[in-house]
Amino acid sequence: MKGLFIKDMKLMLGQIAFLIIIPVVGALIVGPTGQLDMGFGYITSVSGILAVTTINYDSYDNGYAFLFALPVSRRGYVKEKYVFALISSAVFVLVVGGFLWLLVTVVHPGNGGRFTEFAEGMWSSYMIVLSVLSLMIPVFLEFGAEKSRYIILIIFGVFMAVMAAVSIGETFSSFLDAGIKGVALLGLNAAFLAGSYAASCSIMENKDF
Repeated sequence: MKGLFIKDMKLMLGQIAFLIIIPVVGALIVGPTGQLDMGFGYITSVSGILAVTTINYDSYDNGYAFLFALPVSRRGYVKEKYVFALISSAVFVLVVGGFLWLLVTVVHPGNGGRFTEFAEGMWSSYMIVLSVLSLMIPVFLEFGAEKSRYIILIIFGVFMAVMAAVSIGETFSSFLDAGIKGVALLGLNAAFLAGSYAASCSIMENKDF
């Protein structure tokens, strides 16, 4: 799994221009208004997509056939994808979210200085990312890059519709106000991920390459 993780890290670092553009766009979103909630919504949307792009690279030019000719099991491959997605999305949320918070703190001191709200927004964003990844990884493994685009568009369309109706901050702050509810939310996401992982393992074990 270590070799696969290093491979995915290099693939992601190979998109350095795109990685630089992400915080720049985030700054353009939150800079004028000083509203971090908008930035957290942006971070959530992008980090979920970014974490699974390596699956697309693996599937190009019979990449799976090559990978599984190496000493890599299908379950090991799936496990690495989940570990990489969880770690990379956590780092992404922390780094980009921290950058946007510092920006708002400097440009709009009244908005950016509330660290508690910032921490709540970070937690909320990552919890949503976990739910999104639980859906996206098995979809990408099952349908491949082309078909997954349309399915993901539908998923994000539903997600954005819900986001328009319910404020992220208000919804998840209620969980964060009570520690027990916060733990319950984390446990719920863990259950989603466990089910997603089992589904992904089944998908890969039944695929022909």
